[in-house]
Amino acid sequence: MKLCIKIAFVTCSVVVLLTLAFGGRDIFQVFSLVHYVGKQMKIGDKYLNSLTDKDIQAWIQRTQAYLNEDPTNFELGLASVPQDLQKLGILGIEEETNLVDYVWVGGMDNTSLLVERMTNGNFQVTAFYNMYSNRVIWPKR
Repeated sequence: MKLCIKIAFVTCSVVVLLTLAFGGRDIFQVFSLVHYVGKQMKIGDKYLNSLTDKDIQAWIQRTQAYLNEDPTNFELGLASVPQDLQKLGILGIEEETNLVDYVWVGGMDNTSLLVERMTNGNFQVTAFYNMYSNRVIWPKR
């Protein structure tokens, strides 16, 4: 047999064995999750690339409000993500002492908008596209 046919045969055999071992439903769930994460990342990427200076100022104002209030437990699920952010595809908000991270996808593949209050009181806004790619979008450089 040719090498490519052997490789195809081995690959198909492995897929069949994994399906039998873990159940077709589990494999389907894994593929569904991978598809969902990819879709969320595309939604976040598209939004991050469309931000205008006016939009960024609105994010800074929202972040100032969050940082000036008592901490909100978005991350723990005790407070729901506001409707206007849900419409943008944002699934979670992580708030710390001087920053708020608006998250489309969290974990190893991270797509988010991080708004951080610097020690001088100014804000820096960073777009995280994935774990390997990010860029500071405010202040303009």
